[in-house]
Amino acid sequence: MKKLTVIFFLICSALGQWQQSDEIALPKGIQVNDLVINNLGELWVLSASSILKYERAAKKPFLIQEIANGKALTVIDEVVYVIDKSNRLLSLDLTRDGLITSGNLIFNSPTQITHAKLDGKPILIIREPDRLVFTDCEKLLGFISTNTEHFSIIPTADYEDINTPLFTLANNRIYAWTGATVDNPMNYQKKVLYSASHKILDFSTDKNGNLFVLFSDSVVVLDTDGSYKNKVNIHNVPPGSKILTTLSNNNVVIYNHAHKSLKTLAGIEQSQPEDIITLKNNHPNPVDNYTEIEFSIGQFLDLTITVYNLIGEPIKVIAKGRFPKGAHKVIWHAVDERGSFVPNGIYFYRLESKKGVAIKQLTVLR
Repeated sequence: MKKLTVIFFLICSALGQWQQSDEIALPKGIQVNDLVINNLGELWVLSASSILKYERAAKKPFLIQEIANGKALTVIDEVVYVIDKSNRLLSLDLTRDGLITSGNLIFNSPTQITHAKLDGKPILIIREPDRLVFTDCEKLLGFISTNTEHFSIIPTADYEDINTPLFTLANNRIYAWTGATVDNPMNYQKKVLYSASHKILDFSTDKNGNLFVLFSDSVVVLDTDGSYKNKVNIHNVPPGSKILTTLSNNNVVIYNHAHKSLKTLAGIEQSQPEDIITLKNNHPNPVDNYTEIEFSIGQFLDLTITVYNLIGEPIKVIAKGRFPKGAHKVIWHAVDERGSFVPNGIYFYRLESKKGVAIKQLTVLR
């Protein structure tokens, strides 16, 4: 145990800086069943016999709980959720002296678990062989029928928004799922986002919606819409390896399954500079009773689009909420807030967010 402690301290000291790219080896004897990096940048490891955590402030790893043959874990603030060897969902509350609670939920050979938050409450997503299951930790909320090798969500994203995607991997294709919410997932629909000609080992998503796709010889970085951003060459990554992202700085950590090692890559999501907000001219213009307004944003943003008349009075809010990175389209039917058609004349539509404001002019002419 002393050797394990020393090596974990060295590993996590390097991870705590999030700038090093040297490989650091885990003990050869340890069986890593799962590992995650939580929103504080702490490394959690589920081994064959226990849950371990590295905490920066204490500068040493902690044995959190002995647990035999746990399958998967996720960490939400001070609560650790684990799928045990009996396929049960266990919760470990660190604020209550490590109290372990076993719920009534039993899953069918689950192999992965992660979480989203909805109204401040956790929603767990669990991968079974032929579906993704959604639960509020007490009852099942629904599921997606799909055969998938891995899935990923955007950390901190608003999954109450039907436009916020979650991602799955199957047969060297990554799919984006939208059209539903994590508390009511039955209407999720998928589309192919990315297809590869050779084996995808794993993928992960950062808080800005960038996807990091792990191959045996490289990491490919994609935008939320699947467009190519960057590629970093690496060497000899074996099957079973994992790729993780850190919430605080979007660094990437690669876990080499065969070598039991961790390698950190910093800043690989960078691409050519792009505008955070682009607001396009509406079409058609002049407007009779229908027009489309397109815009694109370079990151997740809370924004509002409002139509104003010529003297600056607000006429109609046509979009409001949190939008994912990418291109979007909204429709205005040339009506005010009461649903009445507006008079002919010149109007302005204004996109407003914390990252800036964009304004365009349109004409209503019937």
